[in-house]
Amino acid sequence: MWTCSSCGRRFNKENQPHSCKTIPFNEHFKHKDKAKELFDYLLDQITDKIGKCEIISLPCCIHLFGKYDFLAALPKKDSLEIRFALERVLDDAKLTASVPLSTKTYKNCLVIVSTKDINYELLEILREAYFLKS
Repeated sequence: MWTCSSCGRRFNKENQPHSCKTIPFNEHFKHKDKAKELFDYLLDQITDKIGKCEIISLPCCIHLFGKYDFLAALPKKDSLEIRFALERVLDDAKLTASVPLSTKTYKNCLVIVSTKDINYELLEILREAYFLKS
């Protein structure tokens, strides 16, 4: 694990190219109250049922970092898009995209529109992503 001396972010690879720029967390939720509600609920569920995570607020999205950077959240007006890596393409009706990251991992993208979407099944999938070392 390598830590950038400028911004403090941690990466699997030494000297990982990245931007050190961050933005205030609440900037992501301007005029996006529903997305904030969904994010807060998701974060509470992950913390309670999977493990602790650090919030990293980047210009593009919000990253959740457990032992590894395991989830990106992109607040939308009335929903929350989440992206995470798995060693498989997710078989889920809410899947909006699945893109190969390497020969063995895929970035899976889902859109959450209700707290009911943050259920046992989703949390088990996110548990898999949380502990995945890619």
